[in-house]
Amino acid sequence: MNLEGTRRIIIAALLLPSLIMAAEAVLLLRSYYQNYRNFEAGKHYAYIVSDAGNIASSIVAEEAHSTTLFLADRSDANRETLAVRRSDLDGRLDRFLALLALYAEEERNLHLLIRELWRVSERLKTFRTTVDKGIASVDQVVGYYKPVSNALLELVAALRYEIEDPDLSRQLSLLVDLLDANEAGLMVAFYGTEHFRGRRLSKQDLETFNQSFAFLTVVTERLSLFQDAGAIRRLQDFDLSLDGRWLAHTAREISAGKAQPSRLMLHRWSRLQDDRTALWQSGIRFALDDIRASGDALALRSRFLLELLVGAMAVFSVLVGVVILLAAKGVAFASRLMRERELLVGELRNAAQTDLLTGLYNRRGFDAATTALLHGREGMGAISMVIFDLDRFKQINDVHGHDVGDMVLQRVAQIARNSFRSQDLLSRHGGEEFVALLPDTSLDDAAALAERVRIAIEAAEIRLADGRSLTVTASFGCSSAEGGKTHAMVNELIKKADLALYAAKFSGRNRVVVDGAADVLSAERRNSQQT
Repeated sequence: MNLEGTRRIIIAALLLPSLIMAAEAVLLLRSYYQNYRNFEAGKHYAYIVSDAGNIASSIVAEEAHSTTLFLADRSDANRETLAVRRSDLDGRLDRFLALLALYAEEERNLHLLIRELWRVSERLKTFRTTVDKGIASVDQVVGYYKPVSNALLELVAALRYEIEDPDLSRQLSLLVDLLDANEAGLMVAFYGTEHFRGRRLSKQDLETFNQSFAFLTVVTERLSLFQDAGAIRRLQDFDLSLDGRWLAHTAREISAGKAQPSRLMLHRWSRLQDDRTALWQSGIRFALDDIRASGDALALRSRFLLELLVGAMAVFSVLVGVVILLAAKGVAFASRLMRERELLVGELRNAAQTDLLTGLYNRRGFDAATTALLHGREGMGAISMVIFDLDRFKQINDVHGHDVGDMVLQRVAQIARNSFRSQDLLSRHGGEEFVALLPDTSLDDAAALAERVRIAIEAAEIRLADGRSLTVTASFGCSSAEGGKTHAMVNELIKKADLALYAAKFSGRNRVVVDGAADVLSAERRNSQQT
């Protein structure tokens, strides 16, 4: 078995248990966290709903009633009572809107409801100025106070669908029905009271009265589903009593235009409506207390889950830390073995593909690099080949020795490496011959680059050990091709560049000859020999 296989087995044996533990822990922690979020959301919704329901059913109605009394009798006592009701409503609304602001960023669906509640609240404050000036009418009271109650009720109704706790959701449904019934009952009581006071109800007033009475009947039937609640049973008992049936009958008489205004009817209607309203308020307080208690229970459950979540994370962290520590030691040992192996393999590979004297590719390395370069490069442009050979290099070896010859080869290789581009493949093919493959390069560009290298070699001074300097020259042959990118094409380019190199040699050395020009130079040489 090789070292890579051994390393994988060690890593798998050490990390697999920790990965399984991590997956199970993540699922468990995710479940705990989701339950915690649900409980926290339920707690927040319970507090919001209880405040909204209390304000809508009691605080707004109390100020509206005080406003009606003040418009009928602008005494100092009524003015003081109205001021207290206004201060109470403003304070409750301010605290409620501040509570909503804490969750508005996370609950985007609350934005429109909050904006609407703020709008109708500001509109109500403007109406108060009209009341204080004594130019408001009783008819306008409903138009300014009812939108505030409706905005709060819409908020309660919207949050009903955000609660996942079944008990709290059922309690909220009961509260919504109670609030709807209370709102409809207040409208029925208000217009009935106005009728018995002798005020002639307009067609729109009668339509509002009839709609409120019909809605009250529907909601009352819905409340029969909550008979287990004591407050609901008391409401049902009242509706089935003689007084409750009289109120329903009288409301139908008002709707049909048969009820005659009188002080006796006004007294009985107002008294029984107050009794019924008190029962509605008692039922709402009962529902609000249950919701607040459920919110507190959810808070305790969320706190317990949070503590459980923290404890589970601590235990999990310790276990995973131990496993990871053991795994890290095993992986480090396996990695060290792999690095030593890769270094050894890399050194052997470099030795097999690199010319030890010059540090350039040798013939085998050049072939491997060419294969890698051409693989998957069908869209590559023209490819050019440059072959150059040092002029009269044998004389350097004969006169100065092979040590100097090796020094010359190293210096020429350095010049070539600095002169060619980083993407060009440069190799020593043997002896004093060098080959360069130039990708995405035309024949003219290859010749220009070869000329630059030729000039650099010619201008270089090679310092010998005895202080003397030595200069050398080189001859270059260039070829180029487009189309297929195969080894056959590369071999053909080498042949053509080699012919161009021979032409450069035979035409005087120290020059660059390109493919095609080699044929012209060969023809001129044959003609000169014949002459």
